[in-house]
Amino acid sequence: MHIQHHGFSAAPTSLHTQQNEFTRVVPAGRFDAPIADLSTIHWDGNGGLLSRRRLQRKGWLYGAVFSERWIVGCAIADAGLLGSAFVYVFDRQSRHMIEYNTLRPLAFAADFQPSPDGVWSFTQGKKSWRIEPLSHHSGWLFQFNHADLNVSLELHDHHTSISALNNAPSASSRGQATRPFHYTHKLTGAAAKLHLRMGSETHELTNARGVFDFTLGYPPRATLWQWASWIGELDDGRRLSGNLVAQTMNGLENAVWISAADGTKTDIIALPQAIFDDLPTDAAHTWHIRTADDRLRMQFTPEGARSECINLGVLASDFTQPFGSFRGIWRDNDGSEHALTGIGVVERHRAVW
Repeated sequence: MHIQHHGFSAAPTSLHTQQNEFTRVVPAGRFDAPIADLSTIHWDGNGGLLSRRRLQRKGWLYGAVFSERWIVGCAIADAGLLGSAFVYVFDRQSRHMIEYNTLRPLAFAADFQPSPDGVWSFTQGKKSWRIEPLSHHSGWLFQFNHADLNVSLELHDHHTSISALNNAPSASSRGQATRPFHYTHKLTGAAAKLHLRMGSETHELTNARGVFDFTLGYPPRATLWQWASWIGELDDGRRLSGNLVAQTMNGLENAVWISAADGTKTDIIALPQAIFDDLPTDAAHTWHIRTADDRLRMQFTPEGARSECINLGVLASDFTQPFGSFRGIWRDNDGSEHALTGIGVVERHRAVW
C-alpha cells in the first residue's frame, strides 16, 4: 500500500528533550507516526497520592468496530486516582445494547507507564478486560470476558497511525510546565476482526473496520471536549474515515484517511479546527459537525448512546458517547464535492480532574 501524509511532520523519537538542566517536552505538532518513547517519569514525581502522576496524569486506550449490524467499543483508562473500564455491544438491527463497566480507586500502580505497546488489564469480580499489542507491533487485541459476554476485537495498523502533541500553556516560576503536555495516537479505518459471544449466540466479523485511540497526558484541571470518529465511504467508491476534536488539542489530531477503492493507496490529510454546531442537549438529537474551512461537513444521527456521570469531589466526569450514522459532504483538492456516508461515534466530555 502506498501511504502519503499531507500536513504532518516526522514524529520525534521521544516526548522529552534536555535543555540545560531542565527536561522539557518536545515542541507541539502533528506527526506521521506515533512517538516511540512515551516515558513520563520526568514529570510524575514520587507517585504518591499528591504527586502529579496521581493528581494530573491521565491515560487510556479505546478501540471500536463499526459495521452494518454491530457497534462495539472497549476501553481501559487510568485517571491517576481512579481506574475504569467499559465495553459495550450495540445491535443496530434490534437497537439492543449490552454494557459492562467498572471503577476502582488506585487501580494502576504508581510506576505504571501507559503505552500502546504494553499490556493493560483490569479485573473486577467476574469481569475482566485486557488490551495488548499484536505481534510485530501490527495492531492491538481488545478482550473482555464474562459469563454472559465475550468480546475479542482486533485492530490492525498498516503504518497509517498518526499522533499529535499539544504543549500545556501553564508554567511555574522556574519555567517548567505545571501540566506539561497532552498526547494522542489515533487511527481510523483500521482493518478489524470481531468475535462476539452473547449467551448462546456467536457472531464473527473477519473483514470489518474500526478505530483506535491512545491518549496520555496532563489535561487542564477543567477539561471539555467534543469528538467524532467514524469509518465511511464516498460516492465514488473511495473510503473516508476520520477523527475530529474540538475544545482540546488545538485541533492538531484532526484528520481524514482516504483510501482508494482497491486499497492500493491511502492519503492521510490534516484538517483545521473542528466546529460542533448547536450541540444537542439530548443524546438522541442530530449533531452538526464541520471543519473551519468547510472542506468537511457532516450530520450525525444517534442510534444509541453510552453515558457515565462520576462525582467523587476531587474528580468529576460527565461523559456521553452516542453512536450511529454520519452523512455529509467532502471537498477534494480540485474543488469537487462528494457525498459521504459513515458509521461511528461522537462524544461530549466535561471533566474536573
